Amino acid sequence: MNIYLVRHGETEENKNRYYYGSLDVSLNENGITQAKKAGKALKHIIFDKLYVSERIRTKETAELALGNDIAAVKDSRINEMSFGVFEGKTYEEIKKLYPKDYKCWEEDWMDFAPNGGESYRDFYNRVESFMDELIKNPCENVLVVTHGGVIRSIYCYVLNGKLDLYWKFSSKNGDISLIKYEYGNIFIDSITHI
Repeated sequence: MNIYLVRHGETEENKNRYYYGSLDVSLNENGITQAKKAGKALKHIIFDKLYVSERIRTKETAELALGNDIAAVKDSRINEMSFGVFEGKTYEEIKKLYPKDYKCWEEDWMDFAPNGGESYRDFYNRVESFMDELIKNPCENVLVVTHGGVIRSIYCYVLNGKLDLYWKFSSKNGDISLIKYEYGNIFIDSITHI
């Protein structure tokens, strides 16, 4: 089984370095270009299934990359992490507006949840649920268009749920990763920067 992961194209919020997991925003011009480039890189593959998050930026990326050749299945488990009151703010703004919460987040990034948001551990658990289900229903080629945090969490999943490895990976807008599941083994085959 080949699981292709594509991070959605760039948005203005990415460009301005906002935390915005739950905000529903569209791609910017650069993001549109990235999505089209990802499509060119994937054009030779026939996908059996396509999954997108509930956010418009993943749907736009999938449509620009593949056209409307395959119906997308929306799955909330591959939504980006919800940052609650931190949404729409930069790292510096969070530090200034919520100094106590910021300190707690810095000291316990896995288990701290901003007001109205979720902890990384809870976020990982829903991504894990998605992956567990995905590999139980194998097909030849699956495309998952999602978010940087989800992709990093999938890398942790591949590495036996080692959550502390989350910060050891990058996932840039438009990147394509190939995860293979063969003979009961799951592994990262490649990561391509677009």
